[in-house]
Amino acid sequence: MEKLFLGIGAMKAGTTWLYSLLESHPQLCFTPEKEIHFLSHHYSNRKPLTQEHRQHRASARLSRINNLRPERQQMMRAWYEERYLQGTPTPTWYDNLFEKPARASQWNCDFSNLSALIPSTGWSDVRRDIADQVQAIYILRNPCERLWSQYKFSHKEDINLEKEDLIKAFLGSDEANHHSRYCQNIDAACAGLGSDNVKILIFDDIKTNPEEFLESIENFLGIKTKHYLDHKNLHKKINHTETNAPPELFQILCRELTERELCGLTDRNIQIPGHWEYHL
Repeated sequence: MEKLFLGIGAMKAGTTWLYSLLESHPQLCFTPEKEIHFLSHHYSNRKPLTQEHRQHRASARLSRINNLRPERQQMMRAWYEERYLQGTPTPTWYDNLFEKPARASQWNCDFSNLSALIPSTGWSDVRRDIADQVQAIYILRNPCERLWSQYKFSHKEDINLEKEDLIKAFLGSDEANHHSRYCQNIDAACAGLGSDNVKILIFDDIKTNPEEFLESIENFLGIKTKHYLDHKNLHKKINHTETNAPPELFQILCRELTERELCGLTDRNIQIPGHWEYHL
């Protein structure tokens, strides 16, 4: 393909909100499946894209389309049955998931947070195998708040989340650590794709100025500015920081990780909000 636009992270940092806004842009072409996970599957040591995973994703998505127009329902069923579920995931399979853009100015889009975990050599291979032009965004969120959000998401069934042993087990897991290594993930993407092709964004800006946030992405891709004022999700609250901040115990236990990433981002001249650092 000619152009590929990627949302690669961070996990729990607004990519679902962003997807819901940008999928209405006429120059951006998304597939029915938001998180394809092919790039991580093919270019890292993770293999999430099993047949079972694909079948589960298809069933879940198709179970929620009854409110759509009949022709839209038919199109989505055909896409899953004839493209997504068929064959072995290869670069050719991935390319076939996308419609051929009608204009050269259009971008195919893939928002998969697991892509953040691809090493630099993998990103170089993505440029070689997948698209002539690859550009990616990485949304940074306060490391401790992002971890708290991920922790709650992965422990939905636990009644008491503020158990020290439960928190320590989570913070010591690969699941938590891989997605928390902002600097390592950004360095790999910049090394493989080129720094000019990776844009760093701040999660807080979604809340404070969503239109400017969206326009900065449009400028990054060189596409027309779209007005999103009438979009129902533009001002949707996605983070209640004031009432949903990590508890003190969680902040203490993830202090080392938080300080490591904040220092690393500062060393890379990435401007971060001053209030991200907790003073306990």
